[in-house]
Amino acid sequence: MTDLDETTVQPDLIATHYLTSIDEVTEHLRAANQLGLGVRVRSYLESDEEVDGLIERWEVELLTGSPVHEGEVAEAEDGPAATEE
Repeated sequence: MTDLDETTVQPDLIATHYLTSIDEVTEHLRAANQLGLGVRVRSYLESDEEVDGLIERWEVELLTGSPVHEGEVAEAEDGPAATEE
């Protein structure tokens, strides 16, 4: 049986990259996967005066391990009990 308290420790942040295309995001995700790193990806809109509108940008955080959201931990605690052998 795994102790859920051990999995709630958030991994350390290695670097944050601000990207302008989904191709760059995909490249970073593949590299992180090959290196066994965790990632957190966020998208946001930024105003662009040249096109007189909004453009989408991405923030990719590289982490020492997989991030766990508190909601995911609560769901795991409420789920079926693990059986011990």
